[in-house]
Amino acid sequence: MKYIENKVVLKTVTKDLLKNVLKIYDTNEEYFKVSMNGKPSIESIIEDKNDIPPGSNLQNKNYKLISINGQDIGIIDYVMNYPDEDTVYIGLFIIHGDFHRQGYGSAFVEEFAINMRKRGYCRLRLGVLKENKNGFEFWTRMGFKVVKEIISTIHPERNWEIKVMEKII
Repeated sequence: MKYIENKVVLKTVTKDLLKNVLKIYDTNEEYFKVSMNGKPSIESIIEDKNDIPPGSNLQNKNYKLISINGQDIGIIDYVMNYPDEDTVYIGLFIIHGDFHRQGYGSAFVEEFAINMRKRGYCRLRLGVLKENKNGFEFWTRMGFKVVKEIISTIHPERNWEIKVMEKII
């Protein structure tokens, strides 16, 4: 796969990169209909960038732009040591619509898992919105299993039903 041969860079999202992130968000209309019942904005990106799960802290939060050979293709938001010291929690993973179904997402997640394992982590955990059927299918194909179902404590006003999924790495 070409992805493996290319140079992948994770860039910390700063103010000057917010428009690049919005372009990626805008190509994932279906997800944002389910997650926020609307269209993403710079404000919603800043909110995503600063949201952390209960019991975590911003020091462990990483909100990164995924770039391949200088082309911004996705976003990953992850929290180290959450909910346990041996776990990395993926809060958001979005690939630009132009790169869907080409193996970029799968290849990135596989490499991410290898890198986290090398850093001493044993599990990846994430939450999938119950209505996000495409996301659920993707994470299932990646070897994640549902461990429980909950109502999200982040944005309780949205009443998100979440399938919590994990993978041993």
